[in-house]
Amino acid sequence: MKFTDRSKRILTKAEDIARVTTGLVYPVHILLAMSEEQTGVCSELNRSYPQLKDVLHEKINELYRVDSVEGTNIEPFMMKVSEATRQVLEIAEQRMHRYGQLVINEGHLADGIFRSDDPKTLEILKGLDVPGMHDIVCKARDMIVHLRNYIFPSKLNKQTTFRRAHPTDQIAIVDFVETQFGVGWVESIENGFAQEQIPIFLALEDEYIIGFACYDVSRNRKGIFGPMGTLKTNRSRMVGFTLLHLALNEMNEIGYEYAVLGEAGPLEFYEKACNAVVIPRK
Repeated sequence: MKFTDRSKRILTKAEDIARVTTGLVYPVHILLAMSEEQTGVCSELNRSYPQLKDVLHEKINELYRVDSVEGTNIEPFMMKVSEATRQVLEIAEQRMHRYGQLVINEGHLADGIFRSDDPKTLEILKGLDVPGMHDIVCKARDMIVHLRNYIFPSKLNKQTTFRRAHPTDQIAIVDFVETQFGVGWVESIENGFAQEQIPIFLALEDEYIIGFACYDVSRNRKGIFGPMGTLKTNRSRMVGFTLLHLALNEMNEIGYEYAVLGEAGPLEFYEKACNAVVIPRK
C-alpha cells in the first residue's frame, strides 16, 4: 500500500497513541490521530469538532485495555494492529482503487473507519456526528488557488507533448474520457469545444492522448479549473502537474484573481502542486 504524506503522519501518530494506551493499533487511534492533524481537511475536522479529541481519549479509556492479543503485522505500522484496523486499511485501499487513485489518503482511511462493522468501533462512533465528519474528510472538495502572485513553474514534464485541443480532437478526447473516467465529464468536454478558443489542454505520446485538463467548462461558470485526468501509468511523471499549470497560467493571463478547483479528489496533490486550499464548508 502507498500513502500520502498526510496519511503517513496520521498513521504514525496513531501508532504513537496506541503504544501508550493499548499496545495494539485500533481504528479509534487512526481517527484520533486524524483529529489532531493540523493540515488540509483534518484541520477543518478539528475546528468543526473541537471536543472530538477529548471524547475519543475518554472512549479509549472506557472500552480498551492494554491488549495481549497477538494482532497482525501490516505495513506501514511497526507495531501490531487489530483485525479491525486491518479491515479499515483494506476498505481504504478498495476505495482508492474505486476512484482510480494510486495512494491512500485521509479520506480513504476515514471511510474505512466509518464503514467498519467492528463492535468496539461502532461503540466509539455512537453519538458522534459521523455524516458531518464524513462530509468533511471523505467527500471531494472544492479548492481555491489565488493567482494574483502566480508564477509559472520551471520544473515541468519535458518529454511529453502538450498542446491546446483542436476542434478535430473532440471525438478522440470524448472517447478517452469515457474509456478512462466514465461519462460524467463528457458534458464539460463538449462545453469546452463549444467555445471559440477551446480551454482544454492535452498531453500526448505517439499522438495518443494520455491526459487532459480544462477550465471554464464545468457548471457553466467562469473561473473553475477542471476536470483533469491522466492515465494511471503517467501519474508519477508530472503529466498532471504540467497540465494543471498550463491551465492555471492561461487563467492568470486572462486576468482571473483566483481559480476554483471543482470537486478536487487528490487534495494533497493540489496543495503541493499549486498551493491550493480547501474551501471550508458552510
